[in-house]
Amino acid sequence: MRKLVFFLCAFAVFCSCEKFQNEVSGGNMSLNGTWNFYASNEVSETDVVTQQINNWDTLQVPGNWDTRARYSEYVGKGYYKKEFTIPKHWQNKQIWLKFDAVYETAKVWLNGKFLGKHIGGYTPFEFNITNNVNLNEANTIVVMANNTYKRGAWWAWGGISRNVSLSAKNNVRIVYQHITSEPDFEANRVNFIIKYKLDNSSNEPVSIKINSNIENIHTDSLFITIEKNAEAISYIKFQKPLSQVKLWHFNHPNLYQLQSNISNNNNLLDTATDKFGIRKFEVRGEQFFLNNKAVRMNGVNRVHDHPVYGNTEPDHLVKQDMLDIKYNLGCNFSRLMHAPLSKNILKLCDSIGFLLVEEIPVWGDGDPNSVPNNPQTKQWMQEMIERDYNHPSVVAWSVGNELRTEAPKWGKQHLTKKQYDYVNEMINFTESLDKTRLKTYVSNTAYQGGEIGTEPYEKLDFLSINSYGHAIKIIEKVHNKFPNKPIFVSEIGRGQIGPAPHAKLKDDLIEFISQLKNYPYVTGVSIWSYNDYRSNYKGTPDSGFREWGIVDENRNKKEAYNQLKNVYKTWKN
Repeated sequence: MRKLVFFLCAFAVFCSCEKFQNEVSGGNMSLNGTWNFYASNEVSETDVVTQQINNWDTLQVPGNWDTRARYSEYVGKGYYKKEFTIPKHWQNKQIWLKFDAVYETAKVWLNGKFLGKHIGGYTPFEFNITNNVNLNEANTIVVMANNTYKRGAWWAWGGISRNVSLSAKNNVRIVYQHITSEPDFEANRVNFIIKYKLDNSSNEPVSIKINSNIENIHTDSLFITIEKNAEAISYIKFQKPLSQVKLWHFNHPNLYQLQSNISNNNNLLDTATDKFGIRKFEVRGEQFFLNNKAVRMNGVNRVHDHPVYGNTEPDHLVKQDMLDIKYNLGCNFSRLMHAPLSKNILKLCDSIGFLLVEEIPVWGDGDPNSVPNNPQTKQWMQEMIERDYNHPSVVAWSVGNELRTEAPKWGKQHLTKKQYDYVNEMINFTESLDKTRLKTYVSNTAYQGGEIGTEPYEKLDFLSINSYGHAIKIIEKVHNKFPNKPIFVSEIGRGQIGPAPHAKLKDDLIEFISQLKNYPYVTGVSIWSYNDYRSNYKGTPDSGFREWGIVDENRNKKEAYNQLKNVYKTWKN
């Protein structure tokens, strides 16, 4: 049955030809499909934009150029080009062009005019193209994607890796609706706050009515005036008895739907629909609590990587992997990856009850972005939180992974003063954007050179520790140094496992995972990693794939898979 489901999902993706991908649905139009492509670090951007380049190749969007044999090792600038026409009924609309992700630096031109630049390979960005688009003739869009920037051991897959779309909006639109639904177990009620961000692109103030509806819970409305060419924030607040709602939990992930619209003089201007879950994930003392009950949770980290799909995360692959992780391995909590996750992963985790820590890609020795008051990391965190705020599966934000001194000496690794200040400052910034979720930073220095005063401890809600040595000694040392907070072993391993099908986990690793459940302050462990992944990082085998996974890059199981499955059975809430 599993193979049949996989085949059907794959067949559906295959059949999503451009005829269907470019269908217009309401005020949205997909630009996914076949684009022209040209890879060069020598040609000038001007020559590309002014159509001086011939011999374009073609690539699919979403996609990565390095999944193609001829570009498999190419690093640098890749140019994408596509023509499109605007539907006739989009006259007198505000037209927006949105990219869900381009790795890593993107520049965008429309009809020869430069629209802007975005840095960051995993978060969305958009442009209002109303004044630049041709309404009665073809338009040409050019995108430059540059994958030169690289952090971490995973492959820096290049290109337009997630959806591209156009939307037609009225002058006033809903930028986002964020819903907070926090249970108060002492008062036996749920406190709701809906935050609206609205945008007025017209040259005059507009008075609007906001209508909101949560199925079987609440209907409400309010009036607001938005100044010309301005944005506005507005709130709807209410309470409901706990007895009238169903809570979201990893064993019963109940979801509700928030539907909102805005109108002016009974003319509908825009609508928004989001799903959410009512739950409270918190720290008390040295434990995690979900909905007023202590929980201990395990997981595996999963790298967004596949030989055929790169990091594009097609639905069938996401479903195959995450359902396997949740239901066959018995996992329900992980960071998964050192970067913002794709939207389809988040939606699936919402629906199956898998809890997540999301992280911005600040990683490793001397990361140039690990400096305080960095507008780039603040941009990444804000884009991630604004996109993912409504997902109940996301219970914590992380500001970085394994920061440490450059050229570290084992046993003496520690943070630099700038890195220490970076973590503390970014925790403050993150809390200013979202006070409802936990904050953390993933450390492998706390048990080495770190001490109170040199390790960002006070502001963290819980400690995330990566362990690739004697895990018991490591965790005991961290707890003694930094007491009174939960410890989540966010990565655990003992070297690369080896190739499928016979590679096994080391005996001491199995013993460590088994013993850690006896430590009340250890809230869970997450092995690195679920899958092998492409890499050119030091220590990568000749296969070109780092063999840390319990399955290989094609999802063939290793003997390690059943070993982990058996040891995780001993961890029960």
